[in-house]
Amino acid sequence: FKVKVDQPDHLRMQMQGTQDLLDDGEYDSAGCTVATKTQAKLLVLVEVTAPFDDAPSMRISFETEEGERHDYPLRLPLVATCFMEPVNLDPGAFMQRWKSLEGPDRECQEVMKVPPNSSGIDEAYMDRVSKIIVDGLKFGRCQGVDPTPWTVSGAATFRTGAQDANGNNINVGCLLRVEANPKANAFRITTRTLHPLCSKAIKNVSLVSIKLAA
Repeated sequence: FKVKVDQPDHLRMQMQGTQDLLDDGEYDSAGCTVATKTQAKLLVLVEVTAPFDDAPSMRISFETEEGERHDYPLRLPLVATCFMEPVNLDPGAFMQRWKSLEGPDRECQEVMKVPPNSSGIDEAYMDRVSKIIVDGLKFGRCQGVDPTPWTVSGAATFRTGAQDANGNNINVGCLLRVEANPKANAFRITTRTLHPLCSKAIKNVSLVSIKLAA
């Protein structure tokens, strides 16, 4: 039984676990043996150094006692919002920053239809969307930005371990707006940041999360 984890340039990883479990590529590892009613563990510590929009890959390989070989390509549950820190802004501050981030290189937007088997967009659905933005995406909800219950706005900071020339950590401010259209049974998701890849990553994670809330 062995595990191989991709280590892209934008992530710093430290890994430790069961002896011989990790395939580091330096030699042909036979892997470890996992007996009945036992387990193998791999601890992965990750620090991000730059925005990204694709989860790192991993591959699990093992052979049964009968000689059957299995190989499973998977993705680590690492997305950009794992590295967010919530920011709470009043309506005026939010809109000021929102307008300052206008432009095609800073904004990413997509309209999403709610799955046909859902009960439609109602206040309960919007409550779930708000909870996802705060608890799942780690954004601070900015109350009072819109006078309608069908829009949720949030702000966060994407924290990295990379440093600038002065030794300060490089961070990216992120804004998010989710606007519902109950009649069309659709959401418009808009993200704005100074980094286009960061905007794209937040939008993609938001799309998947809101679909799961149906």
